[in-house]
Amino acid sequence: MDADSRRPAMTRTASAGIEALRAEMTGPVIVPGDPRYDDARDVWNGAIDRRPAVIARCASPHDVVAAIRFAQEQGLEIAVRGVATAIPAPPWSTTGSWST
Repeated sequence: MDADSRRPAMTRTASAGIEALRAEMTGPVIVPGDPRYDDARDVWNGAIDRRPAVIARCASPHDVVAAIRFAQEQGLEIAVRGVATAIPAPPWSTTGSWST
C-alpha cells in the first residue's frame, strides 16, 4: 500500500504534469481512463495484469529522456517494454510508469 494514498501504488495516479509531459513528447502519453489504456497495457502473458499510472510510448530519444525525467519527478518506478522478438526482461512495472 502507498502510505500517502492508502491505495496500492500501482493504482496511484500521476496527474500532476501529465499535460506538460504530453506537450514535451512526440509519442503518446496514455493514462488510466484513456480509451487506449487497456490495449496499451496489454502484454503477451495473460497472467500479467498490471495497471501502470502512465504509459509513455516513446518515439525518439528526447521522448525517453522526458519520460524518465517525469517518472523520477513523480517518484514512479520505470519499466521498459521493448519491441524486439526476444524477451530480455519483464515488460511491466509494479508501481508506476511504463515506457515503450
